[in-house]
Amino acid sequence: MTTNSDMNFEFAHQYKSREFRDHQKAVLEQVERGGVSVLRRSQALVVLPRQMIDSILARDAKFLVKSSVNTNQVALWLEEIPVHAVGVDLDQAEEEFLDALIDYADLWTKELRFAPNHAKNRDLVTRITMFAGDREELRQVVFSEAE
Repeated sequence: MTTNSDMNFEFAHQYKSREFRDHQKAVLEQVERGGVSVLRRSQALVVLPRQMIDSILARDAKFLVKSSVNTNQVALWLEEIPVHAVGVDLDQAEEEFLDALIDYADLWTKELRFAPNHAKNRDLVTRITMFAGDREELRQVVFSEAE
């Protein structure tokens, strides 16, 4: 199998690390036009639009947020991962829940990914991580999948 970066097509390009750095703008433009770029390192890495990756991951890793509303509090949680939050109203519970998701993704990345009971959460953590930099986008992704 040839992995030479000279093997390029109109819709896909493969780059070695140095070439990738040298052609970063072209790589990103190629992906934005619907193409695929592959970075060859110790393993092949693919550059794709975030929304495409999220839609693929969302098929099996949904944010099925559960809730409980009482007189004095709103509770939110996921059954798939140990994340929960409580607030005096829905807005506070959502904020706390988003914080808990980000904290879990951070801990998972640093420590929990190798634990047998947490390894299966990789796709959910990837989804959290992809949107954690923009709280409103994360909120939209998390709370738009309720059944």
